[in-house]
Amino acid sequence: MRRWVRLVVTLVAAVDKPSDLILSALVRARFCETLSLKVQHGDSDLFLLGLVSAIDAILGIPMSDVLDNLPLDQETASVLRGGASRLCPLYQLMLAQECGNWKSVPPLDRQLNLQEPEVATASAEAMLWARDVSSN
Repeated sequence: MRRWVRLVVTLVAAVDKPSDLILSALVRARFCETLSLKVQHGDSDLFLLGLVSAIDAILGIPMSDVLDNLPLDQETASVLRGGASRLCPLYQLMLAQECGNWKSVPPLDRQLNLQEPEVATASAEAMLWARDVSSN
C-alpha cells in the first residue's frame, strides 16, 4: 500500500514533466524492488531508492534539496548524495543497466552475488511493468 501511495504522489507531482522521466523513475523503482529479495539492503526501501533517484529531474530541483525534505534512511540518502553506502553496488547496477554500460554490469552482478540472467530478467520485467503502470 505504501508503495502505491508513493507512486501516485510522484506521478501527480510530475504531471507536467516529460513521460520519459516518469518512466525512468518507475523502471528504476521496480528494478530495485525486484532485486530486493536477493541483495542485502537492511531497512532500506529499494523501490523508494529507485523512485527517488530520478525525483530531482522530475521536480526540477537539486537532489540535495529533495533529500533535505524527505525522511529517508541513512543508506538511501547517502547513496543518492553520492556517498558511501551498502546500496552503492545496486545503485550503480541500476544506472549501468539503464544506460547500457554493459562492461560495468558483470562485476556489479558478482559483487551483489547475482547472476546475469536474473538481472536481465529484472530489468526487462521492470520496463514492462513501468510501461503498463504509466499507460493506465
